[in-house]
Amino acid sequence: MDKNFFLLYNEIVYHIHTCEDMDDLKRSILAQVKLLIPCAYASLMEVEIAPNTREILHRNPLCLPESFRKLEELWIQRDHQDESLWVSHAPESLVVRGSESSPARLDTPIYRDLYAPYDICDTMTLNLTYDHQVMALLTLYRTQAEGDFTEEEAFSLRALTNHLNYAYYTMSRRPQQEKAQARSLEELVQTCHLTRREEEILRLVFQDWSNEEILDKLVISRHTLLKHLQNLYRKCGVSSRWDLRKLGP
Repeated sequence: MDKNFFLLYNEIVYHIHTCEDMDDLKRSILAQVKLLIPCAYASLMEVEIAPNTREILHRNPLCLPESFRKLEELWIQRDHQDESLWVSHAPESLVVRGSESSPARLDTPIYRDLYAPYDICDTMTLNLTYDHQVMALLTLYRTQAEGDFTEEEAFSLRALTNHLNYAYYTMSRRPQQEKAQARSLEELVQTCHLTRREEEILRLVFQDWSNEEILDKLVISRHTLLKHLQNLYRKCGVSSRWDLRKLGP
């Protein structure tokens, strides 16, 4: 493996796994993948299955540059005409190059009507999947001047697949997990058998007060505060202030 590729690959993996939220993750995926595989345009859009009809739904495209979103919104309206729509149904992650899968792609309605104004000649798509379900489509676009994507570039994208799938899945689950963990202060006081002072400190922690601010308000020593915090960690079943904060609203 080329040394520069290895260093860039590790840098990309680091950025993907240190994102704060889903929007941050999506933007990081687009920016980092474009560093690895240069292209004129890139997009990441959500894929869902309608519960009643089982129809594939594409939505919320995020694009680089952002102006490319106009094309993706038009594509969503006509996605049923795209010969590569089957990628959204595939149960496993695949990297598909338009130049490889459809040699006559330039004569299709999608290319003539949507891609030609942008001078697009080739696409490369990765479907992000988890548990045999497609979650999103990552698509890269190249112009005539850039030429077709290569097999080596397809391999580079495949090398990131497991990281992208796991990061996207865990980030999509985070709001549900945080909602399930969050409990009212009154519930925690009752279920964890907190003292009145512990309840008072926990209320301030939930309000994002610092230790210094709590010390000033309650007029207690640092040793006493740390002792109360340790008791809160033990009673609430957590190991850090951050985990304790996540229990609250």
